[in-house]
Amino acid sequence: MRLLFQALVGLLAIVGLGLTLAPAGPLPPLKTGDIVFQKTTTSASDAIMLASGSQYTHVGLVEVDGNGKASVIEAVGPVRTIPLDKWIAKGNGQRVTVKRVKGLTDEQAEEALDSARRYLGLPYDHYFYEARDAIYCSELVHAAFKDGPGLTVGREEKVRDLNIDTGAAQKLIRQRWRSHPLCKAKGAASFEACYDLILDQTLITPASIARDGNVEMIYTSFVWGAE
Repeated sequence: MRLLFQALVGLLAIVGLGLTLAPAGPLPPLKTGDIVFQKTTTSASDAIMLASGSQYTHVGLVEVDGNGKASVIEAVGPVRTIPLDKWIAKGNGQRVTVKRVKGLTDEQAEEALDSARRYLGLPYDHYFYEARDAIYCSELVHAAFKDGPGLTVGREEKVRDLNIDTGAAQKLIRQRWRSHPLCKAKGAASFEACYDLILDQTLITPASIARDGNVEMIYTSFVWGAE
């Protein structure tokens, strides 16, 4: 039976279903600038997962100090720094994926961290809006590399290009549209008018960062669907 299961895993991986077995052993040594992914248990988690087609619903940036202690800077409201072990512990199933920007130098990694630190204390952006008075997790990581060492990590997508026809996504949008800053600025008085504006909004998802060809897998404890 075990051999049959292993053969099935290999076949599914070949046909591109993204099936990945969890690795054994502890985390490898991490570096400043590594990117960590997890699935959260927030009310928006399922909407993000279904919209982006990925189990990754939260992402942060690793910093390793001179004593080898790793922490994560993340946008959760407010943007904060949290020890890596506590960051992992709050994820669904305590699963984590670590990816690294290919060819990232120590200097570039520090520039990315310096850029991310500028957002410390800012509230979480529940609307995934482009203004920087509030910020969401994948936007923080994207901005850190873009504004720091000038590297593009992740791809901007329009909301309309994501799978937002799910019940979870539609519920989330209907809950928030009246207070959406874009809809308020444009004077959208109905859900339909606001929805059209939201569809053209651009955002960065954790999945787009994970799928970026310029990042490589270092470690994952996700059993299914690790990217």
